[in-house]
Amino acid sequence: FHLLGSLYKVLGQFELDKNTNCGDLLHVGDREFEVVTARSQFKYVGGKRFVMVRKILEVKEITRIAEEATLARLMEKGSESASGKNFE
Repeated sequence: FHLLGSLYKVLGQFELDKNTNCGDLLHVGDREFEVVTARSQFKYVGGKRFVMVRKILEVKEITRIAEEATLARLMEKGSESASGKNFE
């Protein structure tokens, strides 16, 4: 598995469970990531079946997900204040 971080920085190649998918949490060193996108690559073997040969996981650090959620809430509140909805 290849892990991709923000702005597509390759974090490394790891042996993970083949069922690792979106929403799963991964620990790499002292950092924790959530899988945001998972893509699988397959090859056709022996004219009979497809076999997964690689899985690419796009991840975000847990702290960044929390920061983005906080900023989104602040932006939402800011747009309500600008339109005057909070003063009715």
